[in-house]
Amino acid sequence: MRARLHAWFALVVVVALLLPAAALAAPVEIRYMTNPRITPFGDDINKLLVDIFNEMNPDIRVVYEPATAAWQERASVQMLAGTAPDVIAGFDHWFRAWLDQGQALALNDYLPEGYLDDFVPSHVQLFNIDGKQYALPYYTGISALFYNEDMFDQAGLLYPDETWTWDDLLEAARKLTRRDGAGVVTTYGTDVQVAWDRVILWIWENGGEVIEPGTFVGERVYFDTPEVVEAVQFLQDLIHTYEVAPAWPNLGMDPWTGFWRGDTVAMWQTGSWDVSNTLQQAGFRWNASVRPRGRSGIPAAVHTNDGIMVYAGTEHPEEAVRFLLFITGLEAQEILMHQANLQPARLSLGADYATLTRGAREGINMNVFIEQTAYARPAPFFANQARVTSVLVNALNQTIYFNAMPAASAMESLQREISAIISEEVDNR
Repeated sequence: MRARLHAWFALVVVVALLLPAAALAAPVEIRYMTNPRITPFGDDINKLLVDIFNEMNPDIRVVYEPATAAWQERASVQMLAGTAPDVIAGFDHWFRAWLDQGQALALNDYLPEGYLDDFVPSHVQLFNIDGKQYALPYYTGISALFYNEDMFDQAGLLYPDETWTWDDLLEAARKLTRRDGAGVVTTYGTDVQVAWDRVILWIWENGGEVIEPGTFVGERVYFDTPEVVEAVQFLQDLIHTYEVAPAWPNLGMDPWTGFWRGDTVAMWQTGSWDVSNTLQQAGFRWNASVRPRGRSGIPAAVHTNDGIMVYAGTEHPEEAVRFLLFITGLEAQEILMHQANLQPARLSLGADYATLTRGAREGINMNVFIEQTAYARPAPFFANQARVTSVLVNALNQTIYFNAMPAASAMESLQREISAIISEEVDNR
């Protein structure tokens, strides 16, 4: 990696010397908005990438605009005013909504032939609307089951692997759960999170779907099917029946604080995006495995929905696309992989990610994230996402964490409420 960077910077110097002075005198300026990503050394990797691009392309000057507080709202207002940054990297329903609203430039005519073949297909398809490619994957993080090796060793248990089912998870969680003399749980065997991209994994593993298969934004939902109800009931039971997982609000701590303390939970649900933080924060031996399979035997993994787009209103589409192709290119993706510890969007870097990154050097099974790219997909979005999210998060919190009602009743109610919200949105188009 270091040798490649040295060669790259040498090339930058040669290119700069050969370019005519006129090209250096009046560069086209484009603006780039993305979330700051701080390396373990305290540097913002985005600034490094922008500096490298500017050196290699003296006819273009990229201005980095860190996406800080309320950046989604700010970008939306700028789009309506015609003043948005030329290139924007984002995520979640905000980003997909911008594509649906026509705020992104269609990239089909700008992409080299075969360029999309080196990305996770479902991540590419997430940004494809009616045959037009409006964004590219920025990075593709994959979910996994993280576990505390020290706790497993103390309990005399084998580590999780691809043969595990929900029953194996429950059996191990029971043996890993610890109580004090008064019977109060002091260490939980596993954890349950109600974030949508965590809950959907259990539903998929149980053979359930909440929107039409093959779609990314649901206009019909299926929360009251037996597969969905059974998955949500299992999460309820892990907390309230088997008592092997905490209701995080009752512990008064953020889940990640509990993960990294080393004495709160033995297994937890996260993904490759947390490898760097866990390496820095966890004072115990840990590792990662594929998630256990549900009753259906179906493996499931969720991948991040981070993407990068060119604003449709840019005055410099050619230059903006050149920068987008740089960020999604192999060299920049390799820098993001090594310096920011992000799982690369480019499939051809998978072997390097699994064997050469810091996690791999420290004994973490990084290949588990690469293996799952074969079936990972993004968590479903919904029409009228903001209202649906509010209802969905509240229902999952009340049902799973606080045991407010049986899963079947909760999902029937959720089905009616979300269906009504979506119908209102669709009818008003």
